[in-house]
Amino acid sequence: MNRLQLATLISWAGDTGLEGRKCLQKVVFFLQQAGCPLDCQYRLHYFGPYSRDVADACDEMVAAGLVVETGGPRNGAMQYDYSLKPAVRVVLEQSPDPQLQPFETLGKELLNESLWSLELGSTILFFHGQISDWSEAFAKACQFKKVDTTNESSQYALALAQRVSGQAVCQ
Repeated sequence: MNRLQLATLISWAGDTGLEGRKCLQKVVFFLQQAGCPLDCQYRLHYFGPYSRDVADACDEMVAAGLVVETGGPRNGAMQYDYSLKPAVRVVLEQSPDPQLQPFETLGKELLNESLWSLELGSTILFFHGQISDWSEAFAKACQFKKVDTTNESSQYALALAQRVSGQAVCQ
C-alpha cells in the first residue's frame, strides 16, 4: 500500500475522515479480497485480519504531515481517527489513483458499515481464503470471535463477506 492509495481511501470517508484503525484495516482487507491491488500482507489477529503494511503506511502518512491523526492514548481515547490535510485533498482531486477508481463505490459502502460487521465479516473472509467453504469459514470465524452463528449480526457479516468476495473487479 502506498501513500496515494491510503490517501485515496481516507478521502472516500469524506470531510469527517476515517474512524479508527480497525476500520481502516478491515476496509483495506475487504478491498484487497475484491481484487483491489493494495498488496498488503495479512495475518489473523484477535480483532480479525491485521496488516503491518497498513499500519506502517498510516504511520508514515501521519509522520510526513499528510494525514491528521486524532485520538489515541494521548487524548484518553482508544480509537485513532484520520483525516486528510487540505493540500493532500487538492492533490488527489488533480491526480486520482486510476487503480483504485473502480473500487470507490465498494470502498465507500464498506466505510459506512458498522465496525462489528467489518470485523466479523473480514474474519469470515479470512477463514474462507484458507478453507474455501463458506459454511466452515463462517463456523470457524464465529467460534474464533465467540459469537453465535444464528445471531442476526453474524448472518449479516456472512452476507457481507460473500458479497464482497463476489465483487472481484477484473483489471
